[in-house]
Amino acid sequence: MGNTTGWLVVGLFFITGILFLSRHGWQLIAGYNMASEEKKAQYDLDRLYVANGIGMLVLGAFILLSLLFSDHWSLMGNILFVATSLLTIVGIIIINGTWCVKK
Repeated sequence: MGNTTGWLVVGLFFITGILFLSRHGWQLIAGYNMASEEKKAQYDLDRLYVANGIGMLVLGAFILLSLLFSDHWSLMGNILFVATSLLTIVGIIIINGTWCVKK
C-alpha cells in the first residue's frame, strides 16, 4: 500500500470513528442500515455508535502504526499486525451482537 493510499485509509477510519462517536452515520453500520424497523428496535443505537466508533479508531491506529513502522518489522511483526486487526474486527462483531442488543 503506497503512502498516500495508506494515509487516506487512516484518515477514513479516524473520520468514521469520530462520526460514530458523535452519534452520526448510522447509515454506515453494516446490516443496520438495511434492517427492518422491528430488527432496528432490538438494538441500542447509542451502544452501536460507541462500539463501532471505538473499533474504527483502534483499526485506524493499527493501520497508522503499520504505516509508520512496517519498514522495520519482520515477518512476525506483520503477522502480529494482521492477527490483532482480525481480532479487533471479530471483537466488534461480537460486541455488536451482545452488548449492543437491548435487554
